[in-house]
Amino acid sequence: MELLSPAKNLITGIAAIDSGADAVYIGAGRFGARAAAGNSIRDIRELARYAHQFFVKVYVTVNTLLYEDELTEVEKLIDDLYHAGVDAVIIQDPAVLQMQLPPMRLHASTQMHNNTPERVKFLEDVGLSRVVLARELSLEQIREIREKTSVELEAFIHGSLCVSYSGRCYMSESIGGRSANRGECAQPCRNTYDLTDEAGNVLVQNKHLLSLRDLNLSSNIGPMMDAGITSFKIEGRLKDIDYVKNITAYYRELIDAEIAKRPGLKRSSSGTTVTAFTPDPQRSFNRGYTSYFIKGREKSITNPASPKSEGKILGTVVSVIGKRLGIRLHDDYKYEDGTMPPVREVVINGDGLCWHDASGKLIGTRVNLVKSDLIVVNDASGIQPGTEVMRNYDKAFAEMLNRNDSSRRTIDITLTMVETPNGFMLSAKDEDGIESQMELPMDKIAARTPDDGYIRLRDHLIKAGSTIFTVIDIKIDIAGEWFFQSSVINGLRRELMEKALKARLEHAAAMQSTENTAKDNLTKDSTAKDNRSNDNKGKANSANAQFKADNLTGKENIANQLAAEFYTSHGVDVDKLKMQEQSGDGVVLGDGALMTTKMCLKYELGKCPTYQKADPNFPKTAYLSSRDGRFRLAFDCKECVMRIYRSE
Repeated sequence: MELLSPAKNLITGIAAIDSGADAVYIGAGRFGARAAAGNSIRDIRELARYAHQFFVKVYVTVNTLLYEDELTEVEKLIDDLYHAGVDAVIIQDPAVLQMQLPPMRLHASTQMHNNTPERVKFLEDVGLSRVVLARELSLEQIREIREKTSVELEAFIHGSLCVSYSGRCYMSESIGGRSANRGECAQPCRNTYDLTDEAGNVLVQNKHLLSLRDLNLSSNIGPMMDAGITSFKIEGRLKDIDYVKNITAYYRELIDAEIAKRPGLKRSSSGTTVTAFTPDPQRSFNRGYTSYFIKGREKSITNPASPKSEGKILGTVVSVIGKRLGIRLHDDYKYEDGTMPPVREVVINGDGLCWHDASGKLIGTRVNLVKSDLIVVNDASGIQPGTEVMRNYDKAFAEMLNRNDSSRRTIDITLTMVETPNGFMLSAKDEDGIESQMELPMDKIAARTPDDGYIRLRDHLIKAGSTIFTVIDIKIDIAGEWFFQSSVINGLRRELMEKALKARLEHAAAMQSTENTAKDNLTKDSTAKDNRSNDNKGKANSANAQFKADNLTGKENIANQLAAEFYTSHGVDVDKLKMQEQSGDGVVLGDGALMTTKMCLKYELGKCPTYQKADPNFPKTAYLSSRDGRFRLAFDCKECVMRIYRSE
């Protein structure tokens, strides 16, 4: 079982590893679905080396659509990533499968619209090592995919949600030329809209109608394991280090607890993480939480009031005197004995507070002073007794998380000292059974006191210093009480720790090589028509993997000739592709929908004819209007999706 955490950069990646991640995913300099989160090959190489000490894996996102003049650059980039020690590359564009590559493991990004058993099986057959599933899937759908495939399955469990099916949103590109499939999404789904009928009558005014709550599947980890998920993914390559530490540590505890209940399952990495904080996802950025569709439709998955963070409930306002607030704290803040602490022990200067005013609008302010249990704020507009107040910036918690020592990860190691004819030998065995040893030739001189012998020996061997190791046991098997110089024992221990670390890195490299060799053997195909050596290229030409479609639709996002060749080689007549509408970057939009989403505004408003009571007065044709234009909504009850079209 793998906990997969995001890394905006090298420092955040190391923090994720120290907080318990089994793997991290990070963007390269270009071609990642978060264009603002790019990293150099040098930093990625350093991250991979740090990660591999703990057998943690590093995946790099190369998951945008690719233009024709970028293919050579991408091919070289993946080769550079392979030699930097990266464990896998996450892709969206099938052109990569036509390239000449080293035996790099490739993961199918959720941008490839991985939402059916047939789709996932096809991606498995063409050589993908892992498929990142669509977020919209239920447990039942995941189980069905698992039953019909054997590829590794990865699923998102926490973080921001795209309202559209990933890889199927063209709204940002249509409005402002910033393509979501190129990592440049402007997030128009977080804007305010009016919902109107065809005549322009306003049904809902100035609300964030497309803005989803954040995903939180913490109560579904066990069922997801049982359904067949291998990797549990936290969204957030743009998130700061405090968020990544907190959320990673939180899910580390949950996943470990679920693994302990299931004989035969284990973590995919090594080490023990100790944190100086108690993980709590409510205390990090969140728009309110939803379990989305993991157990079917729930009451509401949107947060129309605001796309900003709501944080954690602080309490209820009992008095308002100017900008001074009296608050009755929420029960979550009670001491263990059931008594409530004074407000000044919970809230500090610099905290961020927010609440909803009478119209439902989210109002935010900062705490200037806490005095005599009254909170003095910058702005108290729209607040009155009875208002529920949230804390969306917990200054003390954030400062704790940003400390370098707030989380640390170590490897348990046992040391053994034995006597040899010419001196002594010190050996080490770590928690994964990897052994190292060092000879210490020396003259044996009797110790005058135990402090100079056995006690001194133990005292110096127990110190692991700044290494990744924690010495959990020392075994000493020597016949006499010999004298040991402190400098000699310290030097011997340091050399052994360096040797033990080198052995771990060599073991990690051997495991990676074995996986790559298995990948190479899996994907070799005698039907390859040219002399390219790439295993993925060979698999892509396999006649056994047929794309399940009569004609390719524009939704498959063909942006270059290699992608067209890929689909052609799998039974698709690309020449018959019907281009009803095309975006500015050359990506075909298929039926013209700018967005296809499982979130339905009819359902959110309680008007769904399938799950709720139909409203005969609800307009057959509804529109979203904003400063960006007018958009027509189409409610497909058969497919249970909503589509958004540009309305001229």
